[in-house]
Amino acid sequence: MTDGYGRAPRWQTLWLPLGVVALVVLAVAALLVIDRGEPTGPGAVAPATMAGPVEDAALEGEWTGGGTVQRCAGFDDDDCSGTRAIRLAIACPAAGCVVAPFDGSYGSPPLRFEDGVYRAAGPVPPDVAPRCGGSPTRSALWRLELVLADGRLTGSYAESTIQGFDCGATGVAWDVALDRG
Repeated sequence: MTDGYGRAPRWQTLWLPLGVVALVVLAVAALLVIDRGEPTGPGAVAPATMAGPVEDAALEGEWTGGGTVQRCAGFDDDDCSGTRAIRLAIACPAAGCVVAPFDGSYGSPPLRFEDGVYRAAGPVPPDVAPRCGGSPTRSALWRLELVLADGRLTGSYAESTIQGFDCGATGVAWDVALDRG
């Protein structure tokens, strides 16, 4: 479409490109607002952050409570129960704190303060790991992200596996709240 002099109308040459640029700017701004460095993906959980690490004595000891399933993928429906009892043992020798979820078979990795939360990760024991072809999945890992506030640990506990040649990936996460005890 042209005017009487063979030129495109003003809206095509000026307003249409400006409109496209404005839409791109709005899309980028929306992505920046939505992604503030928090975990992404379906059902990702990030606990509220705290100002800084606390004294080891505030963490050390037995913590118990429950978790409510927040995300579940790759399991049969009966493998994704809505709640889970959680027990942590946190020990803080001179070299820093370590955490053991449930029992000693989950290991005792370091509990590190990073980006405003306490984090730890380790292997899921073979006797409770998801099965692939009748054998425990060797890629099963657990992850813990916690914040201590008002004498309570809150955050998330998750277990996941990576996809293998014969089996799909799995993942389940619980929002947790733990009290001393």
